[in-house]
Amino acid sequence: MADLIYLMMAYGFFWLLSFVFIFSIFSRQRRLDEELTMLKQLLDDRQQG
Repeated sequence: MADLIYLMMAYGFFWLLSFVFIFSIFSRQRRLDEELTMLKQLLDDRQQG
């Protein structure tokens, strides 16, 4: 029975790490999108000015 508890803890830990990894990917993607928008705005400002 103790083995089952360890298995469930490992399973839960795996899912927790998976969600943290996915969240970090989404966070990085959002920052890249913001930076790309900023760079596009800078290019537009340079072309107009």
